[in-house]
Amino acid sequence: MLVCLGWLAWGGFPGVSQGRVAQTSGQRYGPTTPGGYYVRVEPRAVTMANTQRPQITVAVDNAAGQPVDDVLVTFTPSEGAFTTASSRTRGGTVVGTFTAASGSDSPRTAFLVAIIEDVEVTIFIDIVPAVVGR
Repeated sequence: MLVCLGWLAWGGFPGVSQGRVAQTSGQRYGPTTPGGYYVRVEPRAVTMANTQRPQITVAVDNAAGQPVDDVLVTFTPSEGAFTTASSRTRGGTVVGTFTAASGSDSPRTAFLVAIIEDVEVTIFIDIVPAVVGR
């Protein structure tokens, strides 16, 4: 049984368990100018409690669909902060974490704009009160 579970984990999550970068699916934006890159963002919309820190991935490909390294990706949050290990793509991606602004537990919608050359993609973030003790 343990061998079967190990095989399922190995085969079921190839991007994590086999060291390959998972391809980001969804809407493809571009091409950018002047690089001719195509951009994908996941997720495009998030619902979170104000205490959560969701990850957002931006993938940059060339026209043939191959990941492109060392492309600058800038992020502008409407509130809070967005942190990444690097603002340039590695393995064709930049992964970051959104943190909502502290001090308010009221429901609201924030947004994060990812900018790659002349292409801007907006990620909408619905922030809801955290439910504690239920």
